[in-house]
Amino acid sequence: MTPPTDIKTIGVFGGTFDPIHNGHLAIAEFVRLKLSLDRVIFVVANDQWLRKYPPEASATDRFKMVELAVKNRTYFSASNVDIVRHGHTYTIDTLRDLHAQLGDSVVMKLIIGTDAANSFHQWKCVEEIQSFATVVVVGRPAIRVNSPLLGSDLDIDIQMEYLEGPMVDVSATMIRNFNKCHKQIEKLTTQAVTDYIKTKGLYLE
Repeated sequence: MTPPTDIKTIGVFGGTFDPIHNGHLAIAEFVRLKLSLDRVIFVVANDQWLRKYPPEASATDRFKMVELAVKNRTYFSASNVDIVRHGHTYTIDTLRDLHAQLGDSVVMKLIIGTDAANSFHQWKCVEEIQSFATVVVVGRPAIRVNSPLLGSDLDIDIQMEYLEGPMVDVSATMIRNFNKCHKQIEKLTTQAVTDYIKTKGLYLE
């Protein structure tokens, strides 16, 4: 049987995006080009259960900022699949729902950072995740992934692809702190996101 030729490879990039910044966009573009992805979907988390502190901006505001950041980028899109589901955000549910939406003609690549990779053994249904997506870990030079990721100390067998990504000196925490101190944030995220933060009065307390 001749294999289908219309298979698309989609990157799935999840996070709180509180707010989305230039580092997120640079990583997504880097992985897109490196793996020849047809598209990268930014999935905004409703409530990441492993996160120590809740997001400062609402899910609605965070999703809107992602929409604004990717609006004019042909290969990027935003998804609120985790927000409309409500409750804790588990990656396995994200991938199941995206698979139901996108169908069998799509191959998914789950894009995560090294911090997430090192806690991967704590995730819900970690082995089942592989049935929906290939896990792609994007790290920085000199930052290593700990051995539990590979299941060496656990009864799991996780296959991952590692990419050494771009160095972008920006974080969501930096943006929030700068805005609270009334410092410039325009160079840290897109102009549309900056305008939204200012208009809505986000990250001031």
